[in-house]
Amino acid sequence: MKNAIKIIACLFLVFTFTTAVVKAEEWSVPASAKKKQNPYEASTKNISSGKKIYNINCKSCHGDATLGNMLPLQPVAPSDLGSQAFLIQTDGEIYYKVNKGNGAMPTFEKTLSDEDKWMVITYLRSFDQNKKASKKIAEVINPEVNDVRILLDINKEDKRIIANLSGLTKKGDRVALQGIELSIKVKRSFGYLDISGDDAYTNEKGEVNVQFPEDLPGDREGHVDLLVKVTDDAYYGEVNVDRIASLGLPTDPVNPLDERAMWGTRANAPIWIVLSYVGGVISIWGVIFLVLFQLMKLPKLAKTEE
Repeated sequence: MKNAIKIIACLFLVFTFTTAVVKAEEWSVPASAKKKQNPYEASTKNISSGKKIYNINCKSCHGDATLGNMLPLQPVAPSDLGSQAFLIQTDGEIYYKVNKGNGAMPTFEKTLSDEDKWMVITYLRSFDQNKKASKKIAEVINPEVNDVRILLDINKEDKRIIANLSGLTKKGDRVALQGIELSIKVKRSFGYLDISGDDAYTNEKGEVNVQFPEDLPGDREGHVDLLVKVTDDAYYGEVNVDRIASLGLPTDPVNPLDERAMWGTRANAPIWIVLSYVGGVISIWGVIFLVLFQLMKLPKLAKTEE
């Protein structure tokens, strides 16, 4: 009987908690917020910007838009933000929910700027089949291919990088892949700097043409490490290529370990640290020798008193 009561009590607590969580996920959007309109046009540049912001802040929970690969949270799983069921909402509703958050959905009121939030909404609207004015990111249907490759053509004089994306069809023909976003990055000290710009989608030739920044430093000979990859692995898996190119400004890098600093090697430690250390060691050993010297005098003092 006692076990039955415990089981019933546990089930009641689980039911109460689940109900509370589900209610916390219910949205109440004011009528004034629903009427809010997106002030930005659905241009390719804005959609591309929104996609990058989405991948950084939203993809970890909501997955890829339209693919339904959301994080399987319980009891309420995140929505597929590219589905028509979600996009039936107004721009104002989506903006309000992104801004305020609710339950497991965090608030982005202070995390993202207003422009960034609207860019994300612009990106999501590109999947809305009911909005004829929206521009789709991938309007071009590429043939089914394998052996997808990225070829780089680097013009050192103009400092331009041309990346070509192609794949092999079932007939053995290598064809250009259009409408695929590429990320062109330069390795820096603590990561990669993205220089691909806002419109890094392959054209009908499968190419993306990017101007290398004029003021970006390289090593002593101007060498930089380039990494070019397909931004979204959902298309063809992980496809990338790296290259060392002489596109940067020749720079004589200063090794911070060569100067006297607290993070330097022993030979380059600050003078005051060296003096403090040596002085401390001498003082400690001086006290030790003084104590030993006094101990050595004890037998003589004992004989004198006798």
